Amino acid sequence: MNKNDTLQDSMTPKARMKAFLSGEPYDRIPCIPSLSEHAARVLGVTVADYSQSAELMARGQVAAFRCYGHDAVGVGPGSTGIAEAAGSRVVFPQWSTPYVAEYAIKEPADLLRLAVPDPRRAGRFPLFLEALERLVHLVGDEVPVGLTLGGPVSTAANLRGTERFMRDIARDPAFAHGLLEYALEITLPFVREAAKLPVGFTIVDPVSSGSLISPAIYRDFAYPYQRRLIDEIISASGRRPVLHICGNTSKNWRLMADTGAGALSLDNVVDMAGAKAAVGDRITLTGNIHPTETMFLGTPALVEENVKDCLRRAWDSPKGFILAMGCALPIGTPPANIHALLGAARNFGRFPYQPELFGGES
Repeated sequence: MNKNDTLQDSMTPKARMKAFLSGEPYDRIPCIPSLSEHAARVLGVTVADYSQSAELMARGQVAAFRCYGHDAVGVGPGSTGIAEAAGSRVVFPQWSTPYVAEYAIKEPADLLRLAVPDPRRAGRFPLFLEALERLVHLVGDEVPVGLTLGGPVSTAANLRGTERFMRDIARDPAFAHGLLEYALEITLPFVREAAKLPVGFTIVDPVSSGSLISPAIYRDFAYPYQRRLIDEIISASGRRPVLHICGNTSKNWRLMADTGAGALSLDNVVDMAGAKAAVGDRITLTGNIHPTETMFLGTPALVEENVKDCLRRAWDSPKGFILAMGCALPIGTPPANIHALLGAARNFGRFPYQPELFGGES
């Protein structure tokens, strides 16, 4: 914990999250900054090395947890790693996030030749499973361990290319549905392997953003596959996953809640008060600190103000609120700002809540 924090936690993250989920009292609002590859910086290794080593991923997540004291650790392939296992070529920059450089499905006929990858052998699937096992062993008694999966729409985009996949939806919807079926098919065996471990799940599906597709396309091409993935996760693990979709999702909140997810993770471009009014009585909300403007470019004082604003808007959401990023945390985020985030969660997110501390109505 940062020595400058004025308060200290009285519960472990695992105990806090258990109390939160069961409706029991807890000491402060849960705070999950989703550090991802920032853990490589904490460990002092390159992102490229971190991303290709189960040992480094696990060690980095533990080191980051010991440094910041946040409420969840985890790793995962996202949609990039799932597409990689099926044949897309991934590049590993030294200091930034891996990305797809060559897509497995260049022509529609390519879909017919692709097999379902073995989750114990294909791509980096085995590395992520090993890293999860290590995390459960090392810190699973203290903090929830999670797996981050790409959603079907984003996995399809990383198999085909986003622009081409968007054209497929418009020009060849039958092929687009076939590609989404395949994206789901290659994800589920990995889900079932991971579900053998005591881990939670987060689905990130940025290409299904309301900033990219219409509500009608979301309804027909995203929602059915997200719901099926969530149903399978619940069946395999007994846990409801978090669903994160980037951008302005306000027109899709009700369908997103209908997917069966346990929580909606919302981008910083949307109003948490609006989400609370629309679906807060149906599902837990998480978000939505500005990852770039506040965390990467801002100061600890700005972080504190952003935390207060999020609490002011959503602390009393009926199904609960978790303080988190609005989108991916930049790898180079200053550690002082992450310490400030957790410090503000401790200082202003105490249970029972005291709205006057962060300028809310009492």
